[in-house]
Amino acid sequence: VLFRSKIDLRKFIDDGNLNENEIKLGYALMELFDNYESIFMGADNNKFNKNVILLSLREMTNLSTKEIRNSMKKYKKLYSTILTDILK
Repeated sequence: VLFRSKIDLRKFIDDGNLNENEIKLGYALMELFDNYESIFMGADNNKFNKNVILLSLREMTNLSTKEIRNSMKKYKKLYSTILTDILK
C-alpha cells in the first residue's frame, strides 16, 4: 500500500500542475516517507509529533509554516483519494 502511495505521489509531483513551493513540499514528503525511521529516531512512541514533522519540512524546503500549510492543500486531496481507493 505504501509503495503504491509513493508512486501516486511521484506522479502527482511530476504532473506539472504544481507551483514551485508545492513541488518542494512534495519532494520533502517523499523524503519523510523514505526515511521516517531515521528522521524520527529516538521518539518515545510511534505517534508522530506534528511539530517535529513541520520543523523537518521547514528545514527541507526552506519554506515558512504558512507556505507549507498552503502548499499542503493539494496533497490533502491526493491523500483523500488514495485513502478512498485503499478502503474500497
